Amino acid sequence: MAYVVFDTETTGLSPQMGDRIIEIAAIRVRNGHMTDEVFHSLINPKRMISFGASRVNNMTQEMLLDAPEASEVIPKFLEFVGVDVLVAHNAEFDMAFLKQEMKLLNIPEQKLPPFLCTLDKAQKKNPDLPRHTLSALAQYFGIPMDRK
Repeated sequence: MAYVVFDTETTGLSPQMGDRIIEIAAIRVRNGHMTDEVFHSLINPKRMISFGASRVNNMTQEMLLDAPEASEVIPKFLEFVGVDVLVAHNAEFDMAFLKQEMKLLNIPEQKLPPFLCTLDKAQKKNPDLPRHTLSALAQYFGIPMDRK
């Protein structure tokens, strides 16, 4: 079994209001083990990053000036994913942005494989935890967080 764990960074919180993906990263997991198969790209959104988003993701306009546009990155990301299930923490957020980028590029949504949300699973399996962030879950389960 293989799946692709991914995350996005964005210009803001609302794809419906024109916010865009500015970074996408993924790693393939096969038979429960991370592989060397990774995908990573910055994306020039051709719009400003909100102050709030910049504070959260530490990204600046200058970092994205020479980055490829979504029209180049998103098809490559979808090719990387293939038919493997997508996995993300708070997947609804990432998937909304990915679907919006696909819509802007006229890529049919049927090209997306199914997805699984680890936040949803964590909330259902551990309802008594006060927080379900990745860092809170890692601490609860004794998993070290390596912030490179």
